[in-house]
Amino acid sequence: MIPIGFERPIALLLLIVLPALWWMSWRRRHATGIPRAWVSASARSVLVLLLALSLAQPSIKRLGEGVTLLVVADVSRSIPSDLLTRAESALQKATKNPPDRADRVGVVTVARDAIVAELPTIGGEVSFGGHGGELDGSNLALGVRRGLALLPADTMNRLLLVSDGNETAGSLREAASLAKANRIPIDVHPLEYDQKGVTIFEGIRAPTRARIGQTADLKLFLRSQGGATGTLYVKENGKPVDLDPSAAGDGLAVVLKPGPNTFEIPMSLDSSGAQRYEAVFEPDAASADGVVENKRGAATVFVSGDGRILVVDKDGREGGALVTALKSGGLQVDVVSPDALAEGVAFLAGYDAVVLVNMPRFDIDNSTDRMLHAFVHDLGGGLLVIGGDSSFGAGGWIDSETAKALPVKMDPPATRELPRGALALVMHSCEMAQANYWSEQVVISAIEALSRLDYVGIVVFGYGAKGGVNGAGWFFPMQLAGDKSAAIAAARKMPVGDMPDFQASMQVGLAGLLGVKAGQRHAIVISDGDPAPPTKALIDEYKAAKITITTVMIAGHGTAEDLVNMKAMAELTGGNFYNVVNPKLLPKIFIKEASLISRNLMVEGDFQPVVAPTLGGPMEGITAVPPVKGYILTVPREGLAQIPILNKTTEGHDPIYAYWNYGLGKSVVFTSDLSGRWGGAWPEWSGFQAMWERTTRWLMRPASPSNVLLKTRLDGEEATVELEAIGGETGLVNFMRTDAKVIRPDGSIAPLAMEQVGPGRYRGTFQADETGSYLVDIGLLDSAGARTGGSIQGALALAYPREFRTSRDNAALLRAVAEETGGRVLSTSDLASSDLFERRGLAQPESVRRIWDILAICAAALLVIDVAVRRLVMDRESARDVASQAFGSARGTGGEVIAAWKKARHGSRAVVAAKSDEVALPSRSTPRTEMGVAPSNEAPSVPLGDEEESSLARLKRAKLRAHKPDDDATGGESST
Repeated sequence: MIPIGFERPIALLLLIVLPALWWMSWRRRHATGIPRAWVSASARSVLVLLLALSLAQPSIKRLGEGVTLLVVADVSRSIPSDLLTRAESALQKATKNPPDRADRVGVVTVARDAIVAELPTIGGEVSFGGHGGELDGSNLALGVRRGLALLPADTMNRLLLVSDGNETAGSLREAASLAKANRIPIDVHPLEYDQKGVTIFEGIRAPTRARIGQTADLKLFLRSQGGATGTLYVKENGKPVDLDPSAAGDGLAVVLKPGPNTFEIPMSLDSSGAQRYEAVFEPDAASADGVVENKRGAATVFVSGDGRILVVDKDGREGGALVTALKSGGLQVDVVSPDALAEGVAFLAGYDAVVLVNMPRFDIDNSTDRMLHAFVHDLGGGLLVIGGDSSFGAGGWIDSETAKALPVKMDPPATRELPRGALALVMHSCEMAQANYWSEQVVISAIEALSRLDYVGIVVFGYGAKGGVNGAGWFFPMQLAGDKSAAIAAARKMPVGDMPDFQASMQVGLAGLLGVKAGQRHAIVISDGDPAPPTKALIDEYKAAKITITTVMIAGHGTAEDLVNMKAMAELTGGNFYNVVNPKLLPKIFIKEASLISRNLMVEGDFQPVVAPTLGGPMEGITAVPPVKGYILTVPREGLAQIPILNKTTEGHDPIYAYWNYGLGKSVVFTSDLSGRWGGAWPEWSGFQAMWERTTRWLMRPASPSNVLLKTRLDGEEATVELEAIGGETGLVNFMRTDAKVIRPDGSIAPLAMEQVGPGRYRGTFQADETGSYLVDIGLLDSAGARTGGSIQGALALAYPREFRTSRDNAALLRAVAEETGGRVLSTSDLASSDLFERRGLAQPESVRRIWDILAICAAALLVIDVAVRRLVMDRESARDVASQAFGSARGTGGEVIAAWKKARHGSRAVVAAKSDEVALPSRSTPRTEMGVAPSNEAPSVPLGDEEESSLARLKRAKLRAHKPDDDATGGESST
């Protein structure tokens, strides 16, 4: 028996109308006929029944079958790989033949992130490989929550957690409480280990701030489980420090005793700015534990002194004249390549101003881009951007974070007549972890690098493709980028299908590129390489149209021929080929390729810039400048941006030199270059050195306040900041207002609350859970809330993730989780002998299927039948006519012949009957009459022309007979 429940059973009271329906039908039985009355009453009864049941909202309850086993596997790097491999092998054997055909298996792998490796399916396989996220963390709570979300509602469910129990984020106990509330037991398989000989570098303690010429003591803290021998190495700003001049090499040989060990190394502070120190312990081969990440420490000391300038020049040549001019003005200048910016925010904070010389956006990542913005806006630093053919809009800086800090906008004005660019993005799904996420990121990066006057379109394969060829089409049709919001919104919803070949999608892209008026056309194809290559004819069409193709191969898993094909597509059309293994490089690649169509922003020719008069500022006193042969087109930003040097054209005034204050800092742009291509005359100009020295000194941030002392320390992942303010009559400053913030390793900014904890003493704390440098910036505020003077900075570093700080498992946590949820603790042998799909103690789920909608549809169909029964009346002759009309054409000429024969026979019989009446002999049944009296009965006449009576006349006659059933139809009798 199928159990049925009702959500609104009160609606079943409508069934009380059924007796009334039957009584009404019985009263009208003479008018409609008894059979029709029975049919009509039955149809109406079923109709009312269906309507009542629908309104009661019935549902069918079914008990779930089978057990779903969801394996949550911790694959973080702190777990010995051999333990994880054995557990994986044992689970594969244990789940190969489940006890019930309806049993399912699913897998979630977890490290820093939780990723679904296998959806719960019948015949699912256990595999821990292929985790696409970072392995330097253990968020077990996230893995359990992800597993709970995947469990189906129509089966009994169990979770099996395979882990060492060490978690670096989240709370496993809270996730276990959620499983308990849902009556889902968590079985655990502890991966137990105890690394006796492990050595861990716990950190470096150094002064937060110092003065130039002082000596700072670096304290190195190491902990060894069983004692070890090895060598200590220290680097200052990336350069090795000789710790033992009497021995060969730069290291110091040490012997570690079991437990904590401390070493103190004095360092002479001979340079101002941020001094970065890194220490490494290299154990001897005999005492090595195989883990290198947890044997390093880092610290930063801010040394006060004269201001320092950082010049970022890729090859060191384009900014040579500028560097020489600044050094001759007495400024300390360091020249680095763009890669040095990856050192972090603490490295950047050691300088008062930064100069970017013709640097493209794709030379840095997104975190460095955010860091440059924070350096100006939040740290009060200065930024000078020197132009060139790879700078500003032509270098992919449009809509970047750094661009927000500049006094010019890089999008060209709408009124400017410029050759437009067109970019087609051909997207193919790649079989890699988080493929959809990276596809979205690379498309957004490419779109943001375009100007609003460029064209952009996205080609995909499969669902969502519009107006395409063989399944490929536009998801975002080729159109002007505009403010890019529509294009970016489309990228976030973009479906990426697995196309069989490139031919169809590249045909769509070619048609879109040719359909717009653009001076530069470019296509970017992203794929894992397995689609079939396009035909030579299609490549020739691209070449004929001067459209370049760049191909990006991600996690290529095809044959060597696939790689050759993708490379050939790029080389034959003049594009670039990238074989990407690390997906984090993808946004930089797409920014670089998208910037190729922004070369139209370069304005070249012979120009004499005009100097506008200024009052104060970095250009005070300068009335004329040398000519330039080119620059990058920009637009003055509204507000307080000043444009003292510009080029006047018939279409407007183009900035050559601009400056403004932004946030706590300042920025200056020079849209031409200082090398031989455009600005070759500038280094020879007599005012060159004075102008750029004045500009740089105007940019430099003010000195830090001298009446405050700042200290930072790191305990595990909790960072503590302490500030002491000196001054006033009592010698201490109380109730001081501060503006404090923390710049994290990824460039993001978080406020820091500083609370007074004693006379003149203030303290704040924050979580340092990401590897890298953290910069603390504290500004002092006046009564009106405005900053007074400069700010004070301090830095601390997390050298390696918390994942590598442990040397043994935390099986106790796993056992507590199993006990709380009613699960089991399974050893490796238990995995093979126990029933992982154990049903005892599991709640058998009930799946509910609502059926009111089905009943409502049936009621609607029955209503039509009920109306037909009551309204349509048809006798046998009419039914026969309708049938003959419906099937007459099927019978063909044979039916017509038979009908004619029947008609002729009917007519002949009528004639014979008439003649026989004229000569009929009297019979016994014939009444006697007198001589000469004609018989009273006459033969009926047979009309010759109306044998076929109309159907309408017969229907009328039948209706009259139905209303007069008792009429006497016999004729009159003769007298005897």
